[in-house]
Amino acid sequence: MRRLVGLAVLTCAGALLAAGCGQVPTATGPIHLTDDMGKHLALKAPVTRIVSLGPSNTQILLALGLRKDIVGIDDESIQYDPEPYSREAKGLTVVGDSYTGLNVEKIAALHPQLVLAMQGVKNISEVEALHLKVATLDPSSVQGIYKDIAFVGRATGRSAKAAALIASMKSQLRAIADAVRKLSHPKVFVELDPTQYYTAGPGSFLDGLIKMAGGANIADKVTTEQYPALSSETIIAQDPQVIVLLDTPYASAKTVAARPGWSEISAVRHGRVEQNIDSNLLSEPAPAIVQGVRELAQDLHPGHRIP
Repeated sequence: MRRLVGLAVLTCAGALLAAGCGQVPTATGPIHLTDDMGKHLALKAPVTRIVSLGPSNTQILLALGLRKDIVGIDDESIQYDPEPYSREAKGLTVVGDSYTGLNVEKIAALHPQLVLAMQGVKNISEVEALHLKVATLDPSSVQGIYKDIAFVGRATGRSAKAAALIASMKSQLRAIADAVRKLSHPKVFVELDPTQYYTAGPGSFLDGLIKMAGGANIADKVTTEQYPALSSETIIAQDPQVIVLLDTPYASAKTVAARPGWSEISAVRHGRVEQNIDSNLLSEPAPAIVQGVRELAQDLHPGHRIP
């Protein structure tokens, strides 16, 4: 959630975890990789000591069965990963907050062979100054998630497990897309912030998930920004049939209905203000998005079976 609001302002999980267990690294070095920033890395052999900065990176590692190889994580991995990932991450060494500042000395003491970072880590330059291998993963689409899973698989000698995880995600998302393809696509407003009404705009990661779940994003009609703040008047005029709240507990169906003019919106009049989805299922570009898309599709198409 924090990642999406930050951009605006500037369980399948069990099956996936099972897919990552019990494999011994098979790759041998050297391993040549290119991260999402275009940075080239050369690893002498598959890495077994990893510091993971960012919930999406930690999710990928856990889904590949690599908990034992994670020597450090950031606060965000505990706070913003959904279950069961956040539960599995508990007990791992925390090296600080990626947004406010990492404990660089603590990272150095862990002797990581690879640091997996996300965009926006505050003092990542200090980590790079330690001459550690640092790769930044920043997927902006589902295809980007697949690419990053493959990247981590190659770096850790788990390419086969990575391929299996990608295949599982593709299969499940394809089944969801098939289930909603012939259904009506309701107009949707996905709320990320209850005061300035930030939402997912055209071309954004979350916009792609809305479409995959069989929704028509109202923001696509009124803006070209990826994470815009819409006016109350614009939202009312677009008359969404479903409102999905990803800003709970700061908003609820009751508080939405109490906003001036919002009681006339179709979603409010017909009781279609949804607040049941863990926002972290949709905000982090990682394996758990499969469950997020499934739950979103169920909210958009009640009464229909979503596989």
